[in-house]
Amino acid sequence: MKQSLITVLLLISLQSYATEIKVNAGKYSNYYHMKFELTSGQYKLNTEYGFNKGGQFEVFVPKEHFPIAAPNCNENVIIRMPYSESEAKKRALFDSLVASQTVTVTLELNPYINVLNTSPLEIELQHCNVFFRHRSGDYFDQL
Repeated sequence: MKQSLITVLLLISLQSYATEIKVNAGKYSNYYHMKFELTSGQYKLNTEYGFNKGGQFEVFVPKEHFPIAAPNCNENVIIRMPYSESEAKKRALFDSLVASQTVTVTLELNPYINVLNTSPLEIELQHCNVFFRHRSGDYFDQL
C-alpha cells in the first residue's frame, strides 16, 4: 500500500513538473520558461557580485531546491540577471531578495538545457546556470 501511494505521488509530481514549463516557439529554436518561487531561506544572493551596472546580479539556489535536474552541478544553480539599460524592475526584485522575501520569478532555461523528451516534456540543465527572463531589454515576469 505504501509503495503504491509513493508511486502515485511520484507520477503526479512528474506530471505537474511538465506543465510548469512553458515552451515558446522562437525564430531558430524553442524557448523554455518557468515560474519559480525563490523561497526565503532556500536561496542566497551573491553578495560578492552585488547589484551591477545594467541591473546584473546572481542568486544561488541549492540544486536540491531547484525543480530541474542539474547532473553536472555539484552545489548551486545560479540564476543570473542579464544586462540591460533598464534597471528599475531589476532593482525592485533585488531589494526584495536582499530582504529575504519569498518571491515568484520567471526564468529562461535556455540556452543551457538538454531536452530529454518532448512528450511528456523532460529537460535537464547542462550547467549550473539559468537566467531571469528578459524581453525587450528588461526583466519580463510573465510566461
